[in-house]
Amino acid sequence: MIEAVIVHIIRDGKILLNYKKRGHGKGKWNGFGGKIEKGETPEECAYRETMEEGEVKLKSLHHMGKIEFYNVNGEDWLVHVFRGEIDGEPRESEESIPRWFSIGEIPYENMWEDDRYWLPLLLNHLRFHAKFYFSGERMKRFKIEAWKDSPPQ
Repeated sequence: MIEAVIVHIIRDGKILLNYKKRGHGKGKWNGFGGKIEKGETPEECAYRETMEEGEVKLKSLHHMGKIEFYNVNGEDWLVHVFRGEIDGEPRESEESIPRWFSIGEIPYENMWEDDRYWLPLLLNHLRFHAKFYFSGERMKRFKIEAWKDSPPQ
């Protein structure tokens, strides 16, 4: 299973999304993120990916959940989902174009199909664990558990 992170930056009623120019998710809006490198923690990866993709430094980071993806283009993923804050404004990089969207205008139609199910949980400060089953890039089914503070027993 490929282990990765995704970081969503929220500020003043807006979300910072990242248009991927290349690689996994090319042509879609998403948060900052990528694969965890050997010896790296999910938190370290989140800081690194935010700097690489947005050329901006995280000033806070909160682990909100985990998502298991099965059979996305033949691969299985475990993704650690974070909510963060940044200092400064992001800049375009070789990998992506960052843009602020108001929370009510999130372009779900140009994002991964699963985002519309779990991103509202993150926006409402809920922690979650989700499993999404795909065939290629088409979602087939899913299961989500969400909670306010610590996970249910």
